Amino acid sequence: MPKFNVDVTHNQNRDEVIKKLRSFMQSALQDAAETVSEVEETWDENDNLNFAFSAMGFRVSGKMVTDDEKITVGGELPFAALPFRGALEKQLAGKLNEAIA
Repeated sequence: MPKFNVDVTHNQNRDEVIKKLRSFMQSALQDAAETVSEVEETWDENDNLNFAFSAMGFRVSGKMVTDDEKITVGGELPFAALPFRGALEKQLAGKLNEAIA
């Protein structure tokens, strides 16, 4: 399966960034309720997010890791979604920047 990867740098306290990301994820899921289904969201003991969802007939899965300097989101896309990878990565980076602003 094709992979996607997004890195967003930050200069904030990691715990604050995670708090903002958790809040953002809740509101984003509510906003996208009509277009996103089969959502799986699991935060591990290190406050990293494992996720999966279906949108527009595509199943996407991945992991979001936050450290002291950046947020990294990576995962797998179905082959049929490969033409949309660049747009997905750009939109995801924008949403992450918005979430931690």
